[in-house]
Amino acid sequence: MDECGIAAVLGTLDYEIFVLTAAHQERRNGQIVCWVVPATIVPQLPRILVGIGRTTFTHELIEASRAFALNLLGKDQWPLVAHFGFRSGRETDKFATLPCERGVTGSPILPGTVGYLECRVRIVFDAGPGAHLFYLADVIEGKILTNSSPLCLHQLPELLPPEDLATMRRLLEQDARCNLALLSKSSYQQQTE
Repeated sequence: MDECGIAAVLGTLDYEIFVLTAAHQERRNGQIVCWVVPATIVPQLPRILVGIGRTTFTHELIEASRAFALNLLGKDQWPLVAHFGFRSGRETDKFATLPCERGVTGSPILPGTVGYLECRVRIVFDAGPGAHLFYLADVIEGKILTNSSPLCLHQLPELLPPEDLATMRRLLEQDARCNLALLSKSSYQQQTE
């Protein structure tokens, strides 16, 4: 396997950055996601596939509510990456200092974003122990809010302050090591069964 060649091809892809929000009863949370893809070509049946970590607080809220919203960040909203991506909502209410509205699913909608999609979970795909969960969801509401350009993953190194960029890289490396260890353990268990 040519790991460098594979990395080069994958490196040409770009990923828009969303704040995925969810709520259940009085609990709410948001987290940064960039694994978001349309899952249909039929405009009358809009669907999205989104991947999130299985140990996140947001995952718990999605499981309880079976709904979430995707708030597409604009390039000028890069400070929200640290706000929603560098700490757990179990420890703090990430919305305490930010305005938001509840959408039709009850999920928080952030004002001033490029736009949002509200979704109801159709099915969950489990990529295996340690890997992300992928939610196939019906889009039931959506709206463009501004004429801004979306924030993309490749733009973060030039936009984030050095300390935030270092934190982001450290958290990504930590997640990768954890996922690799869990995937290796799962692979070993399958080989010994």
